[in-house]
Amino acid sequence: MPEPAPFKAFESIRDRWGRFLVLGIAVVVLGFIALGDTLLVTIISVALLGWVLIISSIFHAVQWFRGKEERHFLDLLGLILDLVVGGIILANPAAGALTLTLVLAVFFLAGGLMRVFGSMTAETPHRGWSVLNGVVSALLGVLLLAHWPSSGLWFIGFAIGIELIFRGWTWIMLSLWLRRRSVAAAAAA
Repeated sequence: MPEPAPFKAFESIRDRWGRFLVLGIAVVVLGFIALGDTLLVTIISVALLGWVLIISSIFHAVQWFRGKEERHFLDLLGLILDLVVGGIILANPAAGALTLTLVLAVFFLAGGLMRVFGSMTAETPHRGWSVLNGVVSALLGVLLLAHWPSSGLWFIGFAIGIELIFRGWTWIMLSLWLRRRSVAAAAAA
């Protein structure tokens, strides 16, 4: 029986299955670590977002002042907004966590639905795991919206931990499929 054409795209990486297995295991382990201290993961996530916004505004400022192309007022406004929001988030991580909770809820819901629909329309190996990953992400988004704001400080870390576990498991399943393909190719040769 001939293989579907999309599976042939995986032939170039089938001998590197071990790397994907290590990646998957590492991501699962990180997920369990995140579940161990959800408050810390939440605070780290909020602080990271604040620093990313501040560093981004600095890079934008350098580009804006050094650039020889036409400068636009909206670019300047955007970099100022990034700087101010980053500073506010770093000054009050709890309020930042509540705001980030809403953003993550939408992210998990939309990203999960996109992953489900993308996996359903693509011919990939073990797409059921990818569909399950999308369903779990979408459900996390719905739960986050339903329990906001009381869950704002712990749920971000919890959602990130669960997402990491399922994403890592998806990588593990892909690596095992690639390993079977590699062994079958070696036996055929």
